[in-house]
Amino acid sequence: MMDESQIAQLIQDDRAHMLHSQHYAPDHENPMIFVSGKGVWIKDIHGKEYIDGLSSLWNVAVGHGRTELAEAAAEQMGKIAFANGYNGFSNIPAIQLATKVIDLCYDNMSALFFTNSGGESNEGSFKMARFYWNLQGKPNKVKLIARPRSYHGSTLATASMTGLPPFWKYFGPLLPNISHTESPSNPESIDLPNTDGETAEWLEEAILREGPETVAAFIAEPVKGAGGIFTPSDDYFPHVREICDRYDVLLIADEVITGFGRTGKWFALENWGVQPDIVSIAKAITSAYVPMGAFIVSDKIAEKMNNLPEDAKFMHGYTNSAHPTAAAVGLRNLQIMEDENLVDNAAKMGERLSSKLQESFQGHPHVTNIRSLGLMTGFSIVKDSATGESYDVSEGYGKRVLAHMRDEGNVLPRNINDEILLAPPLVINAEEIDQIVSAATNAISYVME
Repeated sequence: MMDESQIAQLIQDDRAHMLHSQHYAPDHENPMIFVSGKGVWIKDIHGKEYIDGLSSLWNVAVGHGRTELAEAAAEQMGKIAFANGYNGFSNIPAIQLATKVIDLCYDNMSALFFTNSGGESNEGSFKMARFYWNLQGKPNKVKLIARPRSYHGSTLATASMTGLPPFWKYFGPLLPNISHTESPSNPESIDLPNTDGETAEWLEEAILREGPETVAAFIAEPVKGAGGIFTPSDDYFPHVREICDRYDVLLIADEVITGFGRTGKWFALENWGVQPDIVSIAKAITSAYVPMGAFIVSDKIAEKMNNLPEDAKFMHGYTNSAHPTAAAVGLRNLQIMEDENLVDNAAKMGERLSSKLQESFQGHPHVTNIRSLGLMTGFSIVKDSATGESYDVSEGYGKRVLAHMRDEGNVLPRNINDEILLAPPLVINAEEIDQIVSAATNAISYVME
């Protein structure tokens, strides 16, 4: 373990030389620096251990410290540094991983394009939608519709898709031809409870407002993740699928968070018997041991892609797309998920987490709206659960609950204002679930006294 002077130097160097994601210098006055982990547990530089309550960033599905993934990476690195996917080149792990993902994905999926992140996957999905409609002789179908309170990435295009206004400030103007089913600048469309009050009719209204002949695609997270873990009503996505078919609009499922077991199914729209046209993935495909993502296309799109006219090459790519080391890790990661039945475990442990929280907070005057699907669970801290009256965000109840869960309960959740979010690794067991519930219960009791 480092001594205090070494730790102080690291913190000083962090402040001086690192610009962090969503950078704001005061957040890094005393940063948590992590050094190791095993299973759902992570250890900081001071030696304190915590349950990783959000799988780091929703991505460490098989848990920390999986030496078999490190071994898969080392073995592949020892064979070849890199083999690109351009102009007739390929590599064995990428071919094998693509085949495996297609086998696990929706029945109508046929081919995929590898990326390095979820943002790249979503931007590529949008480009693919435009490319497809050009091939179909409908070049005016260029617009994309997204949802309020959604998150799709931080590139200029994916930030424009994202339905959270803080991601727009100081980066405008946003890209044209991207709109939302309800204006996220309207607080009433952001702060509605549970399903955001959202219905599929919002999508139909947006398509008609834009003109169906101009709309290429609708992008949606099956469960809104970074926006607060908001689950849809059971009829939402079946109705969305019908509307997309009616108006000739592609349905893009952003499964960057929900893909690979997070909701208790391999892919989340299976929960409602819906098949999309394009799927964006990342995060759990490698459990974050190395960066990787992809966008997956359905049979009808793949058929077009494999029969392109001579002047219609798909001019899209990334240097590290289909990286052999990332693909080798992805293959081994998915094998672990299958061998250890982690998708089933996500369903069972998610049900335990939800039911235990419901039991603990039944009738609580300040906790409401406990919602979950698999191992994605959230609850709301409110001034009055009977009326739904909220606290002013400036009072910081969510931050205080998070701090108590972290410092006293050894659990690291996430808060968005007064929403507490939980999405632990899929390897979590019943005892660890109960520790999360205990930490949440004790934190609420302490903070709300």
